[in-house]
Amino acid sequence: MVMAQQVSTHVACQLAERAKSTHPFLLTPSSASVPDPIALRTIGLSQRRAECCAEIVRRSDEILAKVAHGQSWEQALTGIKGIGPWTIAVFRIMVLREPDVLPLGDIGLERAIRNVYRRPRNVERLGETWRPFRSVACWYLWRTLGNEQLG
Repeated sequence: MVMAQQVSTHVACQLAERAKSTHPFLLTPSSASVPDPIALRTIGLSQRRAECCAEIVRRSDEILAKVAHGQSWEQALTGIKGIGPWTIAVFRIMVLREPDVLPLGDIGLERAIRNVYRRPRNVERLGETWRPFRSVACWYLWRTLGNEQLG
């Protein structure tokens, strides 16, 4: 999800494909196979995103252990520069497939809501009407934008 921050879905999908083909070990991250941020830059990541991705892989065993011992993903990822609420929310939707997550601040979601509802709406308030399936509502709204599927 770090690769998808602040870029179009199309660009995010391109970055993900480049990462998979050039660094296949990233599909099963392990602190034993930490990529060099410079190598990650060659696929089109900014310096900060490359460093964040490398840090996630470096700490992957620790992160997974924390989650296995009952910490939330938010708690386990705290302290990694470049990981914020949006990244965690989209990770929970796209990777963990949690059904009730609302990624506040998502530009695509806001655009889809404007298109579907024909005017801007308060995303948080509208999201309350979708409980307990806010992730599902977001996914359907994102699909209305006609982008490639991310995740």
